[in-house]
Order: sequence, then C-alpha cells, then structure tokens
Amino acid sequence: MKKRIPTLLILLLGVIRPGFAQMLAKAQTSPRQPVTARPENRQLKETLRELKNYYKVDILFFDRIVEGYVVSSDAVRWDDRLETNLETVLKPFGLGYKKSKNGGYVITAKEPQRRSEPNPSRFPETAPLRQTESRPATEGTTLDVSAARTIEKPVVADVTIQGRVTDGAKGDELPGVSIVLKGSTRGTTTDGTGSYKLLIPGPDAVLVFSFVGYEPQEVLVGGRTEINISLKPDIKALSEVVVVGYGVQKKTSVTAAVSTMKGDEIASVPVTNLSNSLGGRLPGVIVKQASGEPGRDGSNIYIRGISSTGNNQPLLIVDGIPRSFQQLDPNTIETFTILKDAAAVAPYGVAGANGVVLITTKRGKTGTPSLTYNAYVGFQNPTVMPDYLHGYDFASLKNAAAKYAGLPEPYSAEALQKFKDGSDNDSYPADNYIKELVNRNALITTHNIELSGGAERIKYYASLGYQYQAGMWPSTNNKRYNLAINLDAQATKTTKISFNLNGRVQKSQYPSIGTPRIFELIAYSHLQNGPLFFSNGMNGTYVTGSIYNSGYQKTNTTALYSQLTVEQAIPFIPGLVAKGTVAYDPTMTMDKIWTTPVHLATINTSTKVITDGIFGQAKSSLSQTYNQAQQLTYQASLNYMRSFGKSSVGALAVFEAKANDAMLLGATRRNYNLGIDELDMGSSSNADMTTTGTSSYGRQMGLVYRVTYDYADKYLVEASGRYDGSYYFAPENRFGFFPAFSLGWRLSEENFIKQNVRWIDNLKLRGSYGEVGALAGSAFQYMSTYSVVGPAYVLGGNAVQALRERNEPNPNITWERAKKTDVGLEATLWKGLLNLEMDYFYEKRSNMLVNPDVIVPSEYGIGLSQVNAGIMQNQGIDLSIGSSHRFSPDLRVSLNGNFTYAKNKLLQVFEAGATYNNLNRRLTGKPLGTQFGFQSLGLFQLTDFDESGKLKPGIAVQPWGAVQPGDIRYQDMNNDGKINDDDLTRIGDAVATPRIIYGIAPNIQYKGFTLDILFQGAAKTNFYYSGSAAWAFSNGMGAVRETLDYWTPENPDATYPRITNAPTTNNTQTSSFWIGDASYLRLKSATLSYSLPAVITQRIKIQNARIYVSGQNLLTWTKLRNFDPEITQANAWSYPQQKVTSVGLNITF
Repeated sequence: MKKRIPTLLILLLGVIRPGFAQMLAKAQTSPRQPVTARPENRQLKETLRELKNYYKVDILFFDRIVEGYVVSSDAVRWDDRLETNLETVLKPFGLGYKKSKNGGYVITAKEPQRRSEPNPSRFPETAPLRQTESRPATEGTTLDVSAARTIEKPVVADVTIQGRVTDGAKGDELPGVSIVLKGSTRGTTTDGTGSYKLLIPGPDAVLVFSFVGYEPQEVLVGGRTEINISLKPDIKALSEVVVVGYGVQKKTSVTAAVSTMKGDEIASVPVTNLSNSLGGRLPGVIVKQASGEPGRDGSNIYIRGISSTGNNQPLLIVDGIPRSFQQLDPNTIETFTILKDAAAVAPYGVAGANGVVLITTKRGKTGTPSLTYNAYVGFQNPTVMPDYLHGYDFASLKNAAAKYAGLPEPYSAEALQKFKDGSDNDSYPADNYIKELVNRNALITTHNIELSGGAERIKYYASLGYQYQAGMWPSTNNKRYNLAINLDAQATKTTKISFNLNGRVQKSQYPSIGTPRIFELIAYSHLQNGPLFFSNGMNGTYVTGSIYNSGYQKTNTTALYSQLTVEQAIPFIPGLVAKGTVAYDPTMTMDKIWTTPVHLATINTSTKVITDGIFGQAKSSLSQTYNQAQQLTYQASLNYMRSFGKSSVGALAVFEAKANDAMLLGATRRNYNLGIDELDMGSSSNADMTTTGTSSYGRQMGLVYRVTYDYADKYLVEASGRYDGSYYFAPENRFGFFPAFSLGWRLSEENFIKQNVRWIDNLKLRGSYGEVGALAGSAFQYMSTYSVVGPAYVLGGNAVQALRERNEPNPNITWERAKKTDVGLEATLWKGLLNLEMDYFYEKRSNMLVNPDVIVPSEYGIGLSQVNAGIMQNQGIDLSIGSSHRFSPDLRVSLNGNFTYAKNKLLQVFEAGATYNNLNRRLTGKPLGTQFGFQSLGLFQLTDFDESGKLKPGIAVQPWGAVQPGDIRYQDMNNDGKINDDDLTRIGDAVATPRIIYGIAPNIQYKGFTLDILFQGAAKTNFYYSGSAAWAFSNGMGAVRETLDYWTPENPDATYPRITNAPTTNNTQTSSFWIGDASYLRLKSATLSYSLPAVITQRIKIQNARIYVSGQNLLTWTKLRNFDPEITQANAWSYPQQKVTSVGLNITF
C-alpha cells in the first residue's frame, strides 16, 4: 500500500525548495489525475479548453490561429505545470503564449499566420497519424511533430497593418488585446509590448479592438499601415475587491465608509514602524508621532479624531485576527484598509467604536517561482533639536539678567572672550552641546528577500527581513528580524487550507537613564555645569555620563503570529462556504536594565585640578523583567453568496472567541561590588533585593452577522452587527448587542444618467447608521479592589501585612455606546480621470465613565466608583480626490489628495460648580482636552506705569508680586479690576490631536523614471511651551536662543518677557502667551526611482530591477520653534522625529 506524504510537509518543503515540493506533490496527485476516456487524437483548441477547465485559468485564443492543428492525447501531463503543457502543445506549430496582468494566458503566433498545407520537409507525406509524447524541446534535439497536422487552406492578404495598443487612462501597454477583421474570423492579439501585426484585404477593412475590462473600439483602416489605439477602461466592468470585516466585497457594492491603500505604496519609504506610514495617505486617519526613538517611534492613530474620554485607539487586525501590525516588515504587506463608520465596524462589536485598521499580508500566486531582493541603506538626522545657548551667548544673557536685577555681572570681559574663542574649554566651556552630542548621519538599513509562486494546487509566499536603526548616540539602537510564511493548498476541488506564520525577533538597546531624563539633562548642559568632556576625557556634564557610561537597558522581544484556516465549499448548497480558523500568538519580552555609577568630574578653576566624582547612585544595580503573553483565537463562519437574475444576496455568520493570558516575573538587585550584570552577583541583603510577579487573563466571545442584498448592482442594502461579551463586566452586564444598517444607491446605473450623462462612470450615494461598543475603564471595576498595606500590626513580635479596600465596586458598569451616522458620496468621472469620495460623519458616545458628582466625608475611607454617565459628540468630514492623465506614451502625471476635519464636544461630564458656573471655564460644551489659562494682552510697557512705577488706574492688578515693564499682562475677563481664577478662559486648541490633517501626493512617471511625493500637514493644533522649553534659567537649566529677543525699553516689541535670573511667578502663569501654533506642512516622503528597461533585464536574465533614492521627513514648515510640531511632552523632553535619506534597490529574479 502506498504511503501518503503529509500535506503540511509538502507545504513546508515548498518554501525551502519548491521543486522538491512539486516532486512530492506529483507523487501525491498522480493517482488522482483525470482518467476519463479521450479520443486517440484531439483538436488543439479542444485541448486548450480542457487545460483552461482543469487549471481554472483563462486561456484566450482565436480559432483561426489554432484551427486545424491536432495533438496526441498523450501530449498533456495533468500532474505537470500549466506552462509546461502549453509549451508542449504549442511549440510544434510555431505558436506561443503570453501571460496577462490578470493571470490569464493569451495564445499568440510568432508571425502573422499564412496557413498552408504541411511542408513535406516537416511532415512525412504519407505518415499515418500516431500518438506521441510531445515534450519541450531541448538544445540539440528535434521535435517529433508527426502527431500534428493542419487542414486550413491558404489565406492571401493584400496589406499589412501594424501598431500598438495602450491603456487610455494610464498609458500602459496592453498585451493580449484582440484585433479582429470585422465580418470575418481573421485576427490576432497584441504581444507583451502591446504591439501587433495583421494582414487585411484592403483599405475598406474595419478592425475591432477588444479586451476584458475595456470598451471595444472599431477603426476604419483607410490608407494607413500603422494604427495605434488607446482603449478606454470600462469602469463599470471593473470589479475591484476591498477587504472588510471578516471578508471581502466588491468596491461598487460596499455601502460602508472604507479607505484602502496598497502596501507597495510604503515599501520603499524608510520607516521602521508601520504606523508612521499612514499619516496623510488615507482620509479619516489622524496620526501623531510623538517620538523618533528607535523601537519606540510608533504613532498614535485616531480614526476620525477623538470620541471618548477613555481609550481612543482603533482595533488592529492582521489577516483577520486582532493583532498589532506596527513591527511587521513593510515588504510583506498587501493592503491597508480603514473601517470608519458603523456599517464597517459593527462586526467587531465592543472593539470597533474607535474604528478598525485591517492589514492583509502577501500570499503566493500561481506561476514560476519569483525571488525578490529589497534593500536600502539610509542616514538619519533629527528634524529639529532645541537650540540651547552655549558659551558666549549664555554668559552674555546671564550678565544681562544680573544687570537688570541690579547685581554684579558674573562674567568679565576676559571671561567672555575665552567663551568666544574657546581657548580654555575646561574652565570656560564653549561646547555646542546639542551639535556635539548627536551622532550625525546615523545609519538605518533594511534587507528583505521574498520568494513566491506555486502551482494551481499549492501556492506559497515566504519573506525574510532584517532591519537596523542606529540612534542619535552610540548607546541607542534597534535591530529587528522578520519572518513570514504563507501557504495555500487546494486540497480538493472544494477544500482550501491556508497556513500562516509571521514572526519577529527584536533587540533594542538604550541608556539605562530614561529618555525624558536624558533630554532634561541636556537642558542642564550649559557652561555653569562644565564642558561635555574635560581635556583628560572625563565627563564634564550630567548628560555625557548618562548617555555613554550609565549602563544599558536591553529589551528583547520574540513574537509569533500563527494561524491555520480551512475553507470548505458545501457542494450541495451552491454559494455556501464554511470556514474555520485557529490562531495562536505568543509574545515573550525580556527587559534588562543595568545601571552603573555615572562619573562626573569637576575642576578647580584656580588650580586647574580636575577631580572625578559620582553623579547619582554609587554602586551598580540590576533589574530584570520577563513578560509572557499569549492570545488564542477561534473563528468559525458560514458565508453564502448567490445571484438570482438581477438580484444578489449574501449572508455571513461568524462565531469568534478570544483568550488572552499574560504573566510577569521580575527581580531587582542593588549595591553590586563587582561589575557583573547577573542577578546572583548583587548584594545578598534583603534590603537590596526585590521580586515582583503578576498574571492576568481576558476572555471575549462574539456572534457576528452580515446580510447584503443588491438589485442590478444598483440598489444596495446591508445589515450587520455583533452580539458581544467581555470579561470586563459583571455577568448580568457582560453581553451587548450592536447592530448597524446601511443603504447604497448607484445613480450611475440609472438610465437617466447612463443614457444622458456619459461622463459619469460611477456615482454612488450611501448612508449608514448603527451602534457599536467600546470597553469602558479597566477590567473588574464591578468588583471591590484591594491593595496590600503593611506592616499593619505586630503579631508575636512579627510585622503582619493586611489588605485594604481601595475603591467601592460598581456592578452596573457596562459598555460605552457609540451611535454613528455617516453619509457618503463616491464618484468616478470622465473614464477614470477624476475619482472623488467624501463623507460626513457624526457620532454620539454615551456611557463614558466619569467620577460621580457627589461628595462624601473622608471617614468613608475608600474611593467612589466611576459611573457610566459621560456623553460626548464628534463630527466632521473626510474626503479624497484623485486624478491621473497620460500626456504622452512616456509621460503620466497623477495627483491625489485627502482631507480630514474632526471636532468633538463634551455634552455631559460631572464638573465642579467653580468651572460649570463660569462660562469661560466650563468644560461642558467644549472639546475634550481644551486648555484653560489667562488671555495674554502682551507685555507691560513703560507707558502702563506712572512716574512712581505703579500701574496706572484702570489696569487690572495682578496678584503675583509687583509687575514691571516687560512682564506679561493678562486680560481682566470679568472687569472687576483684578486678575484671579475667575479670569481663566479657553486658550488655544486641544493638544491631543490636530482637528485637521491632510495629504497631497503627486506622482510623475516618465519612461523608466517615477517620482512619488507625499506632503502631509496638520492644522488647528497647539503646543504649550513650559519649563526649559520656554523660560530662561528655569530651575537652573539653560535657555533657548529665542530668549535673546527679550524685552528692554529699546526693544519693546520683543518676543520674550524681560530677562531675569530665574523665571518669575507672574510670567510663568498658564496663559495664551506660551501657546505655540503647532500647525505644519511636511514633505513626509519623496522617492525617485528608475526601472531598468526590459531589453536590459532580459539580457541579464532577471524579471525586473529598480533603483531609487528616498527620503522621509525631508522638510517641515511650521511656526513652532525648537521642537517638532508633533511633540506632546510638555517640557519637550522627548526624542525628535528623524529626517532620513536612503538609497535602495529592488531586484526580481
């Protein structure tokens, strides 16, 4: 008995060595090949039709090309590749084939056919027709063509017509276009370059050009011998498919608000975190990248802005499973899809209220194996760094502050000169701290290899990637290794099995001192705190030792996404498919922080003796933490799709269950006497060691449904929703039902438009309404929570710990509920010349958790539980518009843009009477995160004071000490003659996200060159300057260069208040004076590429090759000073975004 080879083994071997897998597959499938009886010899066209049906692929040909040819019944081997069989049956007759872009095959003749009886030299005159095994010819062999003969009579032509057929919208060559002499069977097809030749009887002939997806065109030949044709895309015939929740839908049939983007659009952009590639590319997506630190540079993503006082991050889905996508290899991404309205997100229930980001990864395709190498190397520099004063400028400003205060100037003219010329850097440091600390042109590089291909029954895709990113200093870097394997097997005619693996190993390293602390220490780096390094190499400032010699923090992460899917078509119910998926995703993270003493030297300026010292802890310490998390997801679904005449119906039912488990274990040791970074080498004293450990779990279950109906592809109806349950809430409140409904009307299919307004290709009006949920607060708030305290008492001479209740329970806590409304319009005009999509959205979020508006005495002992009482609304618009035009066969220009505006407002939130009763301070009715402060009227001037130095009558008194000319003046909002909290008012925009974000993306293609550009911008957003970002000498720190423009009687229109040795209370009040406009326009990315022409790639035996130069964050236009406009940290103590320029290469073999 013949043993069966496991299918999974074949799949895995297919990735390692495709030929070996095919050999095994042959052994598996050969007993199953068709055994139906066939005649001894068959017509070629019948054989081609059998190949088409067996391999389930389009094979197009003209009868006149293949008519009369006969092949042996043994010529085809059904366990072989389609291309091999095509070569076997076509080559004996001088025929060939071309593979079209849609995956089909077009049978072609090498020369225009002039049929005749067989040449006696080729075919034995009296040879009987016999069976032969016709295989591909090899060099030095002769084909046995005795199995073939032709019976067609000669065709005589008078004129040869030739030309080229291109896409009328894009200008691309169209292979496989049918060109037929009208009224006859004579014709041909275009070759791989879109060229053709055809013999016609005379100038009165009419040629018919036709191709799938394009409008047919008839042309009178006349006296021409060359006819070039541009076919217009038949927009209505195209059936673009988009990914939606738990499935796919035709773009024309979608009634929800969905935005999509191909992964190829960002593969060449030098980004390390995929979330940083979405801003400005998709309507409805608002992003804010607060940091550019390697491994920690992810953006916050907001779909249509902020709608809740709680969590606002969207649900992330990778290949149908809830997962993060940020650290995936960009080269493995097939599509991004953004689900925005209720109709789109309702299938995700409690997780969908903030929108959904769907990622699909690449899969194998039928065809010969394709090996692709992608790589780039680039160089990074910060987009901006704070320009702190150093040397001479700092000393001069210190002198000015002392002079204004009536104190002796701390630096003499001799000292100022030494600061200026740098002659004694140990005692009079002139270091440009920022310039000398930052590594310029830090390296970033990525390498990726992709392998894809497959036969009709098995397809495979594999990818291996490596990325390295250096930081702004040597102690920071990030390495990432990615692996992806996707296999698809058509096990039977009705059964498909898919297996996915997507894993990464990531190794990040940083100084042991936290990043905000490093940037705080940079603010302390000025001449009063010493040089960066003394002349003997010792550290002169806090920051140098913290960056270079403080130890390390290493974070190693290993993550794996794995899933197995089985799809089974139900043969006795046409259109019904059952599907089951199991996904297991473990993640392990090891975090190790080794902190060593930071050496900080000082100098005796009189004796010039430099003495080493310690800054911070005197001995080393070690902290290690191990995190393990795993997610197990089950999905089972039934999907039904069927058409009945003009009606199409669809139904989807999904059961999904998800289990999340996590465990943390940590230990710390202090006071190391030896510099060995292992836990058992630390102090053995109990006072110097701690351990920690915790675990958690989460469970979620849901039932999903979606029902669709469309009539004549014109009237569209959809209902969807989810019955969801989560462990967050008490059993009686654990489940919720979240339905949505949507309608669509394709006006372009109505006769009054179709017959009268021909420039409208597609026009669809759609609307949706639904309710979706979001998890509120944290898990188990329906139960009492406790904390350990102690020692609580002494028992038997020993201290005993105790438990105390922290907060009272609220068993009624339940979901946030979001009622979403969306009205959208989609249009394609002038044969695809203009594409437009716009939406108006409105959301009312209720059941948000807020603190109750009651006061209890302190004797109550515990905190009050939050209640589901907050209400908030969010509304706005998002739109996208695009156009593309071919100016010549070599030049194509396109322009795409998108725009999003979102504004929220708190409708109900419990607040104290002090704010609610003051319209200027009231939170209710204003956007979440609104900033409140004093309204600045500018700076006091000399004219505001009388001769005795007192404020003139009518000017409100400010309570923070006597004000002087050059101090900030505040507006008296209630005109009571004094400034106090009653004068607080709204200042600036909310800082969490911009209200407006937009993108402009021009593209130019000229011959082999392509230029892709993305401008991304934001508006209606602010940054509040404070601390070292605003005030000179704050808490002993330095001063930014802008403070040199300080107020004096000679400089009354200064940017900054009068200079003082330390910030004054009056000038540091929260006010509009320190509000910065964080609106910006950024050249987010630009890529110039060149693809080698086919004549070169064919000569060097590769499929294609492309070289490119690319950049990220190349230019930024903003009014914000010293800091990146996307920064969020109040003191600006954060790692800036990086400007990257790179050179890359793509080669496909």
